[in-house]
Amino acid sequence: MALGKKTLDDLLNPISKQLEHKGVAENVELPEWTFKAVRYTDGLSHDELVDMFAAEAEKVKVKTYRIKADGLAACIAGIVGAGTPDDGEACSVVCASDERFAAAGLYDTIEGEGLVNKLTIWDNERGQENIDDALVATYGITYATAGIAETGTIVQPTSATCGRAISLLPLVHIAVIDASTIKPTMLEIMEDIEAKGEKLPSQICFISGPSATADIELVRVEGVHGPMYVNYVIVE
Repeated sequence: MALGKKTLDDLLNPISKQLEHKGVAENVELPEWTFKAVRYTDGLSHDELVDMFAAEAEKVKVKTYRIKADGLAACIAGIVGAGTPDDGEACSVVCASDERFAAAGLYDTIEGEGLVNKLTIWDNERGQENIDDALVATYGITYATAGIAETGTIVQPTSATCGRAISLLPLVHIAVIDASTIKPTMLEIMEDIEAKGEKLPSQICFISGPSATADIELVRVEGVHGPMYVNYVIVE
């Protein structure tokens, strides 16, 4: 394998020499590790993991609400019922089509809010109309499949009932998370996905707070390529 005027052996031989090897090994065996990395989440109870999740989310400017299941509709209605975050003007909402939302009476409660002038429930058959509504919506509401305590991250797959536009296009993203689904780290999330052996969706978003960048002179700018505000509603 030639790399310009160099071969792969030309690149690897000096490395092997520094490692005091006789030459480049033809086969590499996986070493047996005798240690395990210590993680911040080790030894924590599930209640402590939920506390960590909420605390880490707050660090990245996520507003968190911790509620019981019967308070879901009232909590979200209180958020969207305040209108747009900056000026309290009338707003529109796009929401995932989820039986848990329907069971909680969320849709009817939102429509009863005076400052909500339009509610769109994601319908795959509407196609581009869903995206058009999400593009001008103030609030997008989803039900995340899991949370990661270590980083305050939510796991948000796309589906026919919850398009990616809901969490990406509106000014504010409201994500509902069952406390029971919160895992210590990304590792446990990936292990769960692998264990299910199901066909993956077209996209799984791992969302940690509002869209932000600090590439230009290390100045943090939020809302560059996604929601400017994020709320987590943790159902305990």
